[in-house]
Amino acid sequence: MQIESIGWEFDVLQASAVDDNYPRIEAVFVGVTPAVAYDVHNQAKFSRTIEHHLRDLERALRQAHQAELAQLGSADVAANSAIIQHLLSDYHGQLVAQVLISDQLELESLTLAGEWPFFWNEQAPLVQQKNREREPMPFSGPAAPADDSSADDHNDDHPDTTDPYMPV
Repeated sequence: MQIESIGWEFDVLQASAVDDNYPRIEAVFVGVTPAVAYDVHNQAKFSRTIEHHLRDLERALRQAHQAELAQLGSADVAANSAIIQHLLSDYHGQLVAQVLISDQLELESLTLAGEWPFFWNEQAPLVQQKNREREPMPFSGPAAPADDSSADDHNDDHPDTTDPYMPV
């Protein structure tokens, strides 16, 4: 009997999974069959019943914490963190009570991921620096001549020499 590790992400706000601006709870489980199944590529995954149970649990937690989650995203990082911590502890309790199976599926780690505390605090130095980096740089090309009539006096035979930055 082979012991497998399986990761599961709980995207708190159902945002894009690759966007670190939003909080994500990441759980790593260890287990054996029948709680662990294998896909067509022989990769470990949860059995269907456990996977459905995890999705139902996420949906129920979002509904139970809907009022708190609606307050996320303010500049008060401490309040945002308290909301997420409350959700995380509730999620842990529900996992232990409803999903884990003795001698079949255990929780190895439960962590909070994403850079959301930095992005939600607009006054933080890192956020301000990142916003400055996102601003477009001013274009510093050649200065345009003040009077176009002087450009015609230089060399009429070779129009390329009047403006060295002119595309060919």
